[in-house]
Amino acid sequence: MFITASGCGLVGSKVARFTSDFKTLPSDGCILYEKGAEALAEETARSLPRAIKTVESRQFGEFKEPIKIYAFADTKSFAKFVNVPEVIKGAATRNEVYLSGQLLGKMGEVQGVLTHELSHVQLSQSLGAVTFNRVLPRWFREGLAIYIADGGGATNATETETIVQFQLGNHFAPETDGALFNLNLPGPKGLEPKIFYRQSGMFVQFMAINHPEQFKALLKGLQEGKNFEAEFAECFKCKVDTMLQAFIGTLRRT
Repeated sequence: MFITASGCGLVGSKVARFTSDFKTLPSDGCILYEKGAEALAEETARSLPRAIKTVESRQFGEFKEPIKIYAFADTKSFAKFVNVPEVIKGAATRNEVYLSGQLLGKMGEVQGVLTHELSHVQLSQSLGAVTFNRVLPRWFREGLAIYIADGGGATNATETETIVQFQLGNHFAPETDGALFNLNLPGPKGLEPKIFYRQSGMFVQFMAINHPEQFKALLKGLQEGKNFEAEFAECFKCKVDTMLQAFIGTLRRT
């Protein structure tokens, strides 16, 4: 089983399913929650229809399998269940989303985190979990989810500090493939995770807004099983690094 988590990438999971007690939300059978997480489960239920609609419309693909969403009462039970650090707010597998109890104190972020994780789920279902991580570069997977979620999953860094890092040349590496286990951020040593995520989201947003037809063609091609590097070049008529430098050039003029 593999898990993709905002802020920590793909990790192997040793899920403690048999030691956690969940109840099913009466109003939505796909949402399960721990005692004490009722409010998070209910907010998730209110946010879910919009999140699904947003992901399917912006990623140009449908969910292919049923989804289960787990709401946790605190950060410790979430971290133990998903096998990720407590600072993480959300995580996902091919057909499950996990929301940390940290969100109980940040209800305004539920919509964004849920949508972010569902972006991963939709593409994972379309490509298969292993292919999703191995074929798609991490900056694209995370940047896409952040763009789809209107910034959800990248709220810790401001646009101003992110632009400064771009201008200093401190940014993610424009890789064209992924990795089964994301142990390190693709970029220079010292690149903060919060900057990596915000940079990725800004770059993907730039492409989606300025080249909408090419961006749509890329997402559709990827979901048809086409190679990322080749499909990117075919759709945008340039390499990833060329597009990234064009984006950074627009920041230097601001």
